[in-house]
Amino acid sequence: MRKTVIADCLTAVMLREKLAQAESKEQFQRWQIIYVIKTKGFTPAEAADVVGVSKGTVHQWVHAYNKNGPDEFTLKGRGGRRSSYMTVEQESELLNEFANDAEKGLIITAWDVQKRIEKKTGMKVSDDFVYDLFNRNGWRKVVPKPRHPKSRKESQEEFKKNSPRLWMPPRKSSTKTTSDR
Repeated sequence: MRKTVIADCLTAVMLREKLAQAESKEQFQRWQIIYVIKTKGFTPAEAADVVGVSKGTVHQWVHAYNKNGPDEFTLKGRGGRRSSYMTVEQESELLNEFANDAEKGLIITAWDVQKRIEKKTGMKVSDDFVYDLFNRNGWRKVVPKPRHPKSRKESQEEFKKNSPRLWMPPRKSSTKTTSDR
């Protein structure tokens, strides 16, 4: 069986300090693996059993530590915005242009925004991108109100009472003339 070797980047004391400074459980487990293999002579299987991860994970972490060193061994945050068509500032500028149009009374649709983004970036964008853009910038769907703001409920009720129930078009006379034959 091949022995797992840890690079001599840090001493045992420095590794204990890294354990104490770990900001999350995951980071603590990574440093714990390195510590028990280097100082206690554990095999990857034993270290995996002690820490509660798989043997393959131990091999991955040891490889990452040996290859990149202790500075690159700390966990980077997950998620975030790694790639995008536009920067956050460009997105907010674009939406501000549309907000100015909306204040003038123009109706803004997602299709309009999508076409303008495609024109600016020179790339096709999906519908989901546009809706995510709206969500990131706090935009929401606004639809017209179901009734006119100046309508009066009383006059509507009066009209309903005084209008015929069923409208019928005026009938033509039933007598036929000679010219109709």
